[in-house]
Amino acid sequence: MKLQNLTVIFSIIIIPITLILSAYIGVQMDTILLSQKYDTRLIDATHDAVVAFELNTINNQYSTNADSIRRDIKAAINTFATTLSVNFGMSGGNSNTVMPYIPALVFTLYDGYYIYSPHEYNYEYAGEQRTGYEHILKPYIHYTGRYKTSSNDIVVNYSLDNYITIYGYIGNEYISHSGYLIDTSRIVTDAAGNVTGYRLSGGVTLQTNQTENLQQYNQNNQLIQSQSNSMQKYYQEAYDFTKWVTSNSALLSTVTPENAIKSNGSNYIEFQNDKTKFLSISTNNDPENKDSSFTQHKKEIMRISIQENLNNAIKVYNDHSPSMGTMSSFKMPILTEEDWDKILTNVNMISFMQGMPVGTKIYNNYSIVTSTVNKQYINKNSIYFVDNTNTYHRINCPVLHENVTNGSEVVGYKSIDFRRTQNTEDTTKYYYKHPEYACYTCIVNSLNEDVEVNTLPVELQKIYYKALARERYDLDRVTKMLNYSKIAN
Repeated sequence: MKLQNLTVIFSIIIIPITLILSAYIGVQMDTILLSQKYDTRLIDATHDAVVAFELNTINNQYSTNADSIRRDIKAAINTFATTLSVNFGMSGGNSNTVMPYIPALVFTLYDGYYIYSPHEYNYEYAGEQRTGYEHILKPYIHYTGRYKTSSNDIVVNYSLDNYITIYGYIGNEYISHSGYLIDTSRIVTDAAGNVTGYRLSGGVTLQTNQTENLQQYNQNNQLIQSQSNSMQKYYQEAYDFTKWVTSNSALLSTVTPENAIKSNGSNYIEFQNDKTKFLSISTNNDPENKDSSFTQHKKEIMRISIQENLNNAIKVYNDHSPSMGTMSSFKMPILTEEDWDKILTNVNMISFMQGMPVGTKIYNNYSIVTSTVNKQYINKNSIYFVDNTNTYHRINCPVLHENVTNGSEVVGYKSIDFRRTQNTEDTTKYYYKHPEYACYTCIVNSLNEDVEVNTLPVELQKIYYKALARERYDLDRVTKMLNYSKIAN
C-alpha cells in the first residue's frame, strides 16, 4: 500500500514537471527555428539590395559620380525594404511596417561609407509644425585619419587598396596630393628616372613602358580595338608619389598613430605612444601586404570610424524609437574578426535588424553581403583574363597557365565588363563588352579562393600585374586631388 501511495505521489509531481519541460523545450525549439527564418529573410533582403546596386552600377555610365552613387544606394535600400516586407508577409510590400525594426544599414565603398539610419525632421506644413524621426541616407563619410602636432596638421584619406589622398599643413605650407603607394624597391628606372619595369618574384621583371592592345564590343556589337598606356602611367605615378611621401621627413614624423586625433581633438587611447612611421614604404612595409604597418593602421582607422558613426546612429535610434513605432532598445551585436576583415577589404552592405518578437526572445542580428561586381574597387578576384580560345579565366586557372605557356596572348579586364550591359540608345536592348565564354575548369573547380599572386608562375604574374595596374589607373575617384604632372613639378 505504501508503494502504491509513493507511485501516485511520484506521478503527481513528475508528470506536470515533464509536461512543463516538454512545453518549454518546444517553445525554445520554435524560437530557434523562427530566428533562423528571420536570419534567412534578412540575408535575402540584403542580397537583393546588393544585386540591385550591382545592376545599377553596370547599367549606369555615371556610376562613379557621387550623386549617381547616392541614387544607386537609395535604389538598393528600396529593394531591401521591399524584399524584407514581402518576406515577412506584409501586404503589398509595405516597408513602413518593417523599417522601424532596422536601426541602421551600412554601405562600405571604395574610400568611405554611407549609413542609412533615423534622423530628426522638422518642417511646417499648412501652418502646422511637424516633427519626428525617419530613416535617411546620411552624407558620405570618407575613411579619414587626422594627424596633428604642434606645427603640422595633416589629413589622410584611405581606401580599400593602396590609394591615398594627403592634404593639410606642414608648417605654413599647404599640401594636397593623391596617389598609389608602391614598394619602390620593385621598381626599375632608367638614368632619367623614368620607370621601365616592375620586379616580380623569381628575378623576372615586367616591362611597364609599353602600351597594351585592348579590344571590346560597343553597344552596336562592333569590335573596338585600342591601345592603352595606363599601366605605364600607373607605375610611374605610383613611384613618383611614393618617393614624394617617403622623402618628406616632416610628413612622416607627423603621420604616426600616436598623432592621430578624433573629431573632438583628443588623441586615440588605442594609439598611445605608437610612433610607427607607417607611410615610410619599404619591402618590410609593402602597402599591398595585409600584414604591413600601413595596412594594419589603415584598417584600424577605418574600423574605428565605422564603429563611432554607427554607434552614434544607433544612439539616435534608441533615444527616439517610440517616434518610429517601436519600443525596442537596440543592442549592437558584436561583429567577429572575420566580419571586420570582410568589411575592410571589400564593397559590402551591412544590415542590422532588431525588435521583432521571436518566441520568448527579441530578434537581434545582422547580415553582411559582399558586392563582387561593381565599378568601385579592383582586386585579384575581380579581373578575368581572355586568351585566344575565346574564353575567360581566373588568374590561378591551370588552363590559362597552359595557354600562356604555349604563346597565347592574354589580356585581363575587370569582371564587370563581362556582364550584360544596357544599351544607352535603346534601353530595351543589351550587349556584352566582352562576349567570351567562362572557362569550364574555373567554374567546376571554383577557382575564386583568395590566391597569393606572387606564388604563381611568373607568366601569370606578368599578365596579372599588367591588368591590375591598368584597371586601377582607369578608375574614377572623387578623392583624386592632384595628378601626376603637378606632383612631379
